[in-house]
Amino acid sequence: LHLVKAAQIVRRDMFNPSFRFAGNFSLDSQGKSVPQSLKALTQMILEGSSIDDGVDDMSCLPAALSISQLLVFNAVKHIRKQSSTSLPTLRTRHNTAQETPLPLYLSMMLHAETRKRDLVDKLFDLGLCVSYDRVISILSDLANGVCQQFETDHAVCPPHMKSHVFTTAAVDNIDHNPSSTSAHDSFH
Repeated sequence: LHLVKAAQIVRRDMFNPSFRFAGNFSLDSQGKSVPQSLKALTQMILEGSSIDDGVDDMSCLPAALSISQLLVFNAVKHIRKQSSTSLPTLRTRHNTAQETPLPLYLSMMLHAETRKRDLVDKLFDLGLCVSYDRVISILSDLANGVCQQFETDHAVCPPHMKSHVFTTAAVDNIDHNPSSTSAHDSFH
């Protein structure tokens, strides 16, 4: 009964989303993405219970923070009933409001390093990251945001330039005749 009560308290907190991906990760986005009660419970499970020690973002173990994020990401409000004719491995549908930094970062990092859909989707099936389709959707949204910024500014600038900072730029040759002896292609 105590475990049921504890689970009800933590689950109530888990379904109040406090993190929304806005194109970047702040330094405290991991800690803010999961409720304090879940971090404390996970930390107590990993290290043992200690009522005296409060769990804040600075004292929380990285493993406890990662596990807490995966719990929030994989939590569902209601279990789906599987019929006998359904596939044995039914993919979990994740709510974008419950996406925490860890599964988003893992998917984007894997995609950037390998570009392999199968690898990202295997980890998605294990509940460790978002799906390949979601990664492509995020990347499209980011690219569209940069294009909109270009349309607004009428200039090509990195999207995260800071004002009042000395900035330089360099331009290399653009070969208008790619068949010349020194040209590799138009841009080099």
